Amino acid sequence: MSEWKMDGAEVLNVLTGTETAYNALLGIVTEQRLGEIFGGLTWGAGVTACVSQAVDSVLSEQQSVNLRGIVNHVGAGIAGVGNAGTALNGGNEEMASTFQSEMFATAQSGDFTYFDEHGYGQG
Repeated sequence: MSEWKMDGAEVLNVLTGTETAYNALLGIVTEQRLGEIFGGLTWGAGVTACVSQAVDSVLSEQQSVNLRGIVNHVGAGIAGVGNAGTALNGGNEEMASTFQSEMFATAQSGDFTYFDEHGYGQG
């Protein structure tokens, strides 16, 4: 049997800071903001248009996928760690392990349904 050592107050402190930064990220890095950035590259008409088209072609598709992945991973980490910590504090190691497994699946899929249905409200 493994041994879990955890300071609940410190975990909560880290999660609170992470969630604050996560919420700020959600407000700053949006598809609209990326569109505004790419739109700004078109200011030079014919001179810079090819630059914005090239950058847009490379980044718009790939970066929106990457951005979505980053957001999913951070959100899933908050939900998974918070719920696992709550389960551990309650003495439920099996549920803590399940939350950790679901955290990885959620990070990949972006589907937070498991945490909505089974979580303790963390994340």
